[in-house]
Amino acid sequence: MRSNYLLIITLILFFSCKKEETVNPYDDPNLDPPTEDSVNYFTDPTAFSALHNNIFSPTCANSGCHDGTFEPDFRTVESAYNTLIYHPIIKNDSSNTYEYRVLPGNADMSILYQRLIIDIDGISGIMPLTAEYDPEYYWYDHKEEYIQNIKDWINGGAKDIFGDLPVQANLIPEMKGMLAYITGQSTILPRDGFRGSIFVPSTANSLDVWFSVTDDQLVANQLTYNKIKYSTSLFNFELKPEYSLEVKSTALMENGYYGSQIVEYYHKYVLDVSNYNQGDIVFIKIYVQDNVNNVTEIPTNGSEYQIVKYFTLEFI
Repeated sequence: MRSNYLLIITLILFFSCKKEETVNPYDDPNLDPPTEDSVNYFTDPTAFSALHNNIFSPTCANSGCHDGTFEPDFRTVESAYNTLIYHPIIKNDSSNTYEYRVLPGNADMSILYQRLIIDIDGISGIMPLTAEYDPEYYWYDHKEEYIQNIKDWINGGAKDIFGDLPVQANLIPEMKGMLAYITGQSTILPRDGFRGSIFVPSTANSLDVWFSVTDDQLVANQLTYNKIKYSTSLFNFELKPEYSLEVKSTALMENGYYGSQIVEYYHKYVLDVSNYNQGDIVFIKIYVQDNVNNVTEIPTNGSEYQIVKYFTLEFI
């Protein structure tokens, strides 16, 4: 009996001490990943995901261009779509023909397509201005094909990556320009550079300050609220009183924020500057409202410094 117990114990110890064999999957060449991906994920070259993969990302989202530096933002497929569809344009032709970067269903009225085939204003060039070499998606090897694919996508309704047609949003009002005259004079006051502060002579007593605002649904003189605030401090506007802007029935036509583009100025305010002295800085904000969104502040605390500077008076 005792010998049987010893045998059982010996067998248990033997099998419990036996090392299990471990299988390393990396030792099996059949389990290696493929050396190249031959799957075509974009079978429809006119789908937006294919356009982004084949065109916008490799050709346009280059450093210093449409990589977030300038819109449209082609860094991701989402940012590309959202900054194209029904998005108001910045550069236009001399007749202001175009309204949106992409107008779904109409490539001929979409600035994205037009800028690929013509120089819309004679000075901006045809896009892309340059194209980095990509052995698979090089623009100049596929130019005609790529342009046709973009045109077909727009004319097909400009569907998103899920194949859904876009719905036009109601955008908030957008700033297009600000300028000032000494009251009673007809010469626009100069700026510090192209978009810097407006230089105001310290001897001036009153300014006529004009504002250009656009909306995607309303003419600017149909906007409501129409208020202005101004302050010598950039950060205490909530403590400052609001004053009413004068809204004109006929627009003043002058250059706007984007330089050569002529825009409509419907909003005016006569500003008493008799108490300001040389060296003073006055920051300005306006407040307008369309028929859908809340009151829009221009510029906001989060606006680019260049826009804040553009809405500034500097007394010299």
